[in-house]
Amino acid sequence: MIAAEECDRLIRQYYREIYNYCFAHLGYNKHSAEDCTQDVFVTFFAKHEALKTDQIRLWLYRTADLTIKTFLRKNGNTVSIEEVPEVQDIADDTVFPSGRESPLDDLDDEERLIIETYYSTDYGSRTSAAKRLGMSLPSLYQKVHKIKLKLKGGNNKQ
Repeated sequence: MIAAEECDRLIRQYYREIYNYCFAHLGYNKHSAEDCTQDVFVTFFAKHEALKTDQIRLWLYRTADLTIKTFLRKNGNTVSIEEVPEVQDIADDTVFPSGRESPLDDLDDEERLIIETYYSTDYGSRTSAAKRLGMSLPSLYQKVHKIKLKLKGGNNKQ
């Protein structure tokens, strides 16, 4: 059994390793690797009480494999926007439906602050970012995951 306070240390210890694994298996797509790595650690945090510390590395890799397979099944072969510069010109001129200027308009102020803080910091700074937001790193990951689901589903409330 892994205690909740041990989760933070394990996330810091294994995050880069699992990210690199996802990055390589997802065709070196940074955003896809970040999404999958985050999903691995959200799952880890949800199940940490049932896991044994001596088997955590193997469990993380197995979960990463399943997460990658699910991601590829849902998204097929994706290409990063950074890899196709002409797409950026089209994206800059995109008008969002329903008179919205951005999908972020669906978020309240707290959700917007969380997303902006999360994506403006790299992994090494996310622990301090979480503290600035008044939460633990696993809580930050859970909130970001919920916000992403909200944006994907277009729901106004989660």
